[in-house]
Amino acid sequence: MKKHEKISKIISYFDWKNVITASEIADLFSIERTTAYRYIKELIESNLVVEISKWKYSIKMNPSEYLKMDFFDRKKASYNFLFLEEYIPNITSFLWKRYEDIKELYQDKDTLSTYDYLINMRWIENLLIDISYTSSRLEWNTYSYLDTEVLIKYNEEAEWKTKSETQMILNHKNAIKYIVDNRKNISYSKSDFFNLHKILWKWLLSDEFLWNIRNKEVKIWWSTYLPLDNRFQLEWEFEKFLSKLNQIRNPFEQSIFILVFIPYFQLFMDINKRTSRLWSNIPLIKNWLAPLSLLQINERDYINAMLSIYELNDVSLLSEIFTDNYIKNFDRYN
Repeated sequence: MKKHEKISKIISYFDWKNVITASEIADLFSIERTTAYRYIKELIESNLVVEISKWKYSIKMNPSEYLKMDFFDRKKASYNFLFLEEYIPNITSFLWKRYEDIKELYQDKDTLSTYDYLINMRWIENLLIDISYTSSRLEWNTYSYLDTEVLIKYNEEAEWKTKSETQMILNHKNAIKYIVDNRKNISYSKSDFFNLHKILWKWLLSDEFLWNIRNKEVKIWWSTYLPLDNRFQLEWEFEKFLSKLNQIRNPFEQSIFILVFIPYFQLFMDINKRTSRLWSNIPLIKNWLAPLSLLQINERDYINAMLSIYELNDVSLLSEIFTDNYIKNFDRYN
């Protein structure tokens, strides 16, 4: 039996038995265990198989199919330390070939980084409205796009909206202005990250949660994922995240790296995803690249992307959203 035939049969074997070991494969096909490990490694590198625990492997489930399962039928998922640990800056990539689609947008320019935030004030105003509206909408804010525009431009609150909804919009506006105004000096540091969270938090959270990494358990609505509840472990993972983030050379990869792990950590009692969406623009803005507004994002698609990260550590849906939205909105800011 040829190598590709054996690998094909191994994949079929996964369909019959959900979790298998390299020893089982070696016995099944009468091959050396080292050869079985080599075959499994190829399947892992091809994104077809995942290691679920030491020496145990499972077929990688399509996230869209997985999320069709009822909440009560999905297995509970705990924090996976290997998810961050196995990410190697400038070798691992959450974008892979999709980055080439983004690069094509800049093919007629001398360099990839040519966006000028000093002269594009009208586009910055669009950005303030776009991100404030989109990110707030993803938090079930009922402000319309027009309501958001009037509030940001003229400071006029929409009728019949709650104070917290209005404050959420204004906090987004101030957070974006903070990033743009400090684009030269802002860094991928704990202090700057906490500063951004503080701006998004204003008047929405209790003071006890300000500047504090949580030490309580949190549950994510309609997800089987249970994040870490140990503050010291969270701090350790966050420091590791910052170290890797600072090593990544590609600003687009930095951006999606932020979008993936900040919600996964759930560092704070609240306002984690909002912070990730705003902070993900820092690598783009610092490198004079057109920003990411997620203006045309579908709420259900975003929720599914987050659920697949929480429960499967699968970033494919978010990668699609990231790339598709960046391409769709590129001309809006140029």
